[in-house]
Amino acid sequence: MDRRMGALVSCVTVAVSGCASTNVTRMANDGPDGGEYRIAKEDVLEVVVYREPELSRVVPVRPDGRISLPLAGEMEAAGKTPSELQRGIVQGLTPYVHDATVAVLVKEINGSKVFVLGEVVHPGEFPLRGPMSVVQAIAVAGGRTPYAGDRIVWLRQRGAGNTDKATLSFDELMKGEAQGGLWLKGGDILYVP
Repeated sequence: MDRRMGALVSCVTVAVSGCASTNVTRMANDGPDGGEYRIAKEDVLEVVVYREPELSRVVPVRPDGRISLPLAGEMEAAGKTPSELQRGIVQGLTPYVHDATVAVLVKEINGSKVFVLGEVVHPGEFPLRGPMSVVQAIAVAGGRTPYAGDRIVWLRQRGAGNTDKATLSFDELMKGEAQGGLWLKGGDILYVP
């Protein structure tokens, strides 16, 4: 762990006061997503099969994370990169189309969202279209209201019913003591009491 990340983890650990279920170290270490985009539920995809226009489609990713395509059938899309899905579609078409060439294009990014609630000017859900820090999310929500306290409660679902929880100090974040940002992931919830 480099010096800057160690300082960030120390700062956040100090900012978290007595929350037994807190796992701030893991949340702080996640960093912004820099890899290839992963398809999410509610995204809209264009699947183009070269020289087979009747097999090409614009399809939404359903709430169950799947898409339906002619000949290839039902396919899991959510959580895959476009290139991973493309390989799966080629494999599904292989019995029917000789040397299928497929492109998967993400037309609309609708699935990845963060939620900012409580004493902010515009509480609600906001699309996560790139790296976004805790402070940036509060700014997107219009900032804090005059009635907001200093605390920010940050919740992240980890699957299998597990939730990480951190309590942060907004003033310390604004002073720059948590430089490097605390990066949000899709589905994260920030609550400003």
